Amino acid sequence: MVAQTVTIKDIAKLANVSIATVSRVLNHNGKVKSSTKTKIQRVIDKMNFKPNAYARDLVRSRVSSLGVIYPHFSFDCHAFIGISQKNTAAPLPAFIAQTAHSELEEDVCIQNMNASYCSGIVLCQSRATTQTLNSWAKKLPHLFCIDRQLTSSPFQNVTFNHLEAGVLQATEALKNGGKYGIVIHSTKMDHASSQRFAGTIGKLSGSKHNIEFETFHIDLCNIDSSIELVMKHEAQFKRADFVIAENDFSAYGVVEALKALAVNIPHEVTVIGFGNHMISTISYPKLTTVQYPFHQMLHEVVHRIEKQTIQTNQFRPTLVKRQTS
Repeated sequence: MVAQTVTIKDIAKLANVSIATVSRVLNHNGKVKSSTKTKIQRVIDKMNFKPNAYARDLVRSRVSSLGVIYPHFSFDCHAFIGISQKNTAAPLPAFIAQTAHSELEEDVCIQNMNASYCSGIVLCQSRATTQTLNSWAKKLPHLFCIDRQLTSSPFQNVTFNHLEAGVLQATEALKNGGKYGIVIHSTKMDHASSQRFAGTIGKLSGSKHNIEFETFHIDLCNIDSSIELVMKHEAQFKRADFVIAENDFSAYGVVEALKALAVNIPHEVTVIGFGNHMISTISYPKLTTVQYPFHQMLHEVVHRIEKQTIQTNQFRPTLVKRQTS
């Protein structure tokens, strides 16, 4: 687990000086006697003290860097571009790490981010237990969770309504009046995708029209796996009036496979993705999808660090209607 860090208060106590004096030495700001500087520096070296970026940036009301840890490439790396410090409009450096849904890997990444002096660490869709998450958060006040709840501090939760997103996918799929549809989801669903799946299935099951649908679960909801799935179940996909995919990668694969089978999109079948990933705009036809406001959620983290206030309690989905519906 994350080790207990040495604070500026500890350094001041061991050097028998004030916290303000240690701060002046660390920030090279203000006059400090040479002998006092040497004494403080010796304590810093002995304790292997690293300045707390989060505490420093709280004082300055700015964010110097952001660390982002997420389990797979469902998010666009371009989402990190444009996150800026409002007071300077300068680009905000982002440290990015990917894990494989592993609590141990997340722990290592968190420690590495902390050692890199990130003023904010963002853990996306963590697979860690609630107890572990709260343990990390208590030791690192600059750890924020996207799409996972922290009982220790609601201030550190930035959430998205995935249930509503699933409902939105199904609602758009049903607009063309189809009678038979297919829902594609991963066999390794996390809390977020489980919520979307529940929203989709609930909407389809509660439809006033006599809708028939079936679900296909694949290990990886990526382009290749989805193409393989369509080819393996060609008859069902040719019959389908709509296909709802877990993400835009899966939806892109479905579109490519259906085109190879000479199925007309959207006249014969509607395809709906999720995420509004860049790939949805280079697909032909371009993908209708549901926006996952990851960029805005990262901005919310920056806002909370700088302003110490919650701007948005929960983000809601929006439909991005393009050519596949």
